[in-house]
Amino acid sequence: MTTKLLTFKEVNKVYEKGGMSVSALRNLSFTLSLGTHTLVSGPSGAGKTSLIHLAGLIQKPSAGDISFKGISTLDLNENQRAKMIRNEVGFIFRRANLLPHLTILENVLLPMVSSEGGKAKELLEQVELDDWNRFPPDLSMEEEQKVALARSLVNNPSLLLGDEPTADLDLKATENFLEILEKMKNITILLTSSEDSLQKFFQETYRLKYGIIEPY
Repeated sequence: MTTKLLTFKEVNKVYEKGGMSVSALRNLSFTLSLGTHTLVSGPSGAGKTSLIHLAGLIQKPSAGDISFKGISTLDLNENQRAKMIRNEVGFIFRRANLLPHLTILENVLLPMVSSEGGKAKELLEQVELDDWNRFPPDLSMEEEQKVALARSLVNNPSLLLGDEPTADLDLKATENFLEILEKMKNITILLTSSEDSLQKFFQETYRLKYGIIEPY
């Protein structure tokens, strides 16, 4: 059994904007091993969001190959990609995007494939949240992100992707959030940030600049 979960091989991502070609990622090659927590940091415009979208199969590369559990994703049809995303990938973004009219618990239950509510409650306890009948407008930004984290894990993904989820949190809230992630040993995590100071919470760290990735 391979220990490689996700592999980028000479991946390029190019966008067409105003009649011009803009390279977001250039010849990117790296591997996420099972159970590894990885940070990719870089300034705004470095290609971090493109990296997350490609890793999560939301977008396809312009060139190169991305394999998941040893299988190339290039030839997957839309239904196969959607199934793989649903069963294998969890996402957290800069904004929690919670539905304001649903309680904490209902927001976490929303994307569940099964109807087993016990899993959602277990995850909310894991991210250190109680009073599950509260609504998003009553939550702090840190609490919102904790709900989003629990929601991203309800279908037991093998890969958790975070697109700058701590960008709007203060230092203490950021550290609290990352300490929760650090305790999650049975999931592969790829998180992006503009802050280099978060390295201590991760096993693997990379720097992304002008679409080029390098290990620290």
